[in-house]
Amino acid sequence: MKKISIFILLVLIGIQFVPMDVPAEVPTKADDELKAPEEVHAILKRACFDCHSNHTDFPWYSSIAPVSWFTKIHVKEGREHMNFSTWASYDDEKKLKYLEKIPKAIKSKMPLPSYLIMHKEAKLSEDDKKLLTEWVSEAAFDLE
Repeated sequence: MKKISIFILLVLIGIQFVPMDVPAEVPTKADDELKAPEEVHAILKRACFDCHSNHTDFPWYSSIAPVSWFTKIHVKEGREHMNFSTWASYDDEKKLKYLEKIPKAIKSKMPLPSYLIMHKEAKLSEDDKKLLTEWVSEAAFDLE
């Protein structure tokens, strides 16, 4: 039992040296960032930007493997999927595609339940969801 415990401890220490390079801040042109009403921007910043922008506030536990891998993979995938920091660089068709998905995502799976465990402030209220859905409709109408 003692040998197994030492082995597990050594593995846990060893995996701390396996880096996951996902920067918290990625240089972004201000002109590329999403332009939205202040209320909408505040909700998106609170609930979405950690994974869907180039401005991530990594919590303390994101430095400890294997949690760091899970956290940083989610951020990397979130940025690749849709990134509010590069919103203006998307063509209108791509923006419309994302805008169509936002209401479904906020009703069913976003923010991720695993994220909400440590980030209670990111939970979207019904008013938040309503405001975001209205904004999406207006933004989509403006693009059509």
